[in-house]
Amino acid sequence: MSLTRLRRPRNGSARIQTRIALGMIASALLVVPLVLVAMFYTGRMAQTASQMAESDVELLRIGHAVTFHFLEARRAERNYLIYDDTAYLTAVRASLQSCLIAARRSRTLDTLLSARADSLVAQLDAYRGLLDSLRRIPALRPDPARLRELEALRARHRLALRQAADDSSGRDSLLALAAGLAQQLETAEIVGYAGLALSERIRSTGDAITSLASRITARANQRLAEHEARVRRLSAWSQRNIITVLIIMVGLVVWLVIRLPRTIVLPVKRIANALARAETGDLDVRITPRDKDELGQLAVQLNRVFARLREIDERKTGYIQQLERRFRALANDIGEGVLVFNREASLTYANAASVPLLGMSVAEALGRKVAELPGLAPLREQLENVLAGAASRQECDIFPGLSADAVCLETLRDETGTVTGALAVILNPRSPETAQTESAEATA
Repeated sequence: MSLTRLRRPRNGSARIQTRIALGMIASALLVVPLVLVAMFYTGRMAQTASQMAESDVELLRIGHAVTFHFLEARRAERNYLIYDDTAYLTAVRASLQSCLIAARRSRTLDTLLSARADSLVAQLDAYRGLLDSLRRIPALRPDPARLRELEALRARHRLALRQAADDSSGRDSLLALAAGLAQQLETAEIVGYAGLALSERIRSTGDAITSLASRITARANQRLAEHEARVRRLSAWSQRNIITVLIIMVGLVVWLVIRLPRTIVLPVKRIANALARAETGDLDVRITPRDKDELGQLAVQLNRVFARLREIDERKTGYIQQLERRFRALANDIGEGVLVFNREASLTYANAASVPLLGMSVAEALGRKVAELPGLAPLREQLENVLAGAASRQECDIFPGLSADAVCLETLRDETGTVTGALAVILNPRSPETAQTESAEATA
């Protein structure tokens, strides 16, 4: 199996894909309770508000309509009694019909008002029947006895007024009594004493109708208050529950934010740090797998890769050392001088044959730059060109002033082609004194 190929984790629940999917699903599911709670309370509040708009307000309007139309009927009734015009009586019947329609409508809006609505309809029917009796009142003739009763009523009214003026403690009750007597006198003067009983029945029926209409209005106001309180309760409950769900959501999100980096981001960082160390050449690294997911399998495979690279590096180092030993042995056995320079033109290797040219021991010459070795001064310019990459890969030439027959310079490069140093092979190296002696003998 290839080292870069990952094994599938045995435990499917430990896979990163599964964790990410579960995290996304959990994040989505966190929104569902919030939406459901908001939809539930919004629906309940909308239902209550709709009920308030459709039932309560309509019921309140019906209560006011009954009161208004009945007051119109009473006003038309009074005008009829004063002017004896049947048009007013027709207006009374029209107003009563509007009251009946509104009363029957109230039965469908609130079951608790069924009995009151029936009573209101009965009272309106009774009132309409009493109106028919009003047409016969003008034909009645008051007799002397009724006139005396009317005069007695006036006397009681005057007496109540005098007592109210004299008695300050009971003035309010006496004034109320006087007001009632005045109303009776006014009615008696309009319809005659014979219609007092009928007028009293009409008045009591009207009071009953007004009371029932006010009860409908009170019931509508009560329902409005109850539904408003319910809307406020639903609003408070919705805010409380939504805040609770939000707190739970925030807690779960914080848990996911803490959990996912520990299972995904931190292992990736450990792997990245290990690869960065390996890039710098430090192969003595090992990644500790925490989980058996894809990242854990990747860490195991990378540990195997690092172990394999260390093994290869050790073999390569041993092979290079072996080649270096062979090179040194070969260079020490030949008669030519062998010099190796690094990228900074410092001497890193010299064999024994090059000692006469160096003018010092190999141990003393190692690490010195070419400018610090007088015997190699003629090579300086060409060596710098070779190290700079300006010269060809290998050059052989005769350098005047150098105590040697010829010198071959070769550029040393790594696997990427970068210049790392230079190799100089010097043919027949000798000391300057020996070179001068040989030159003098040749001249002679």
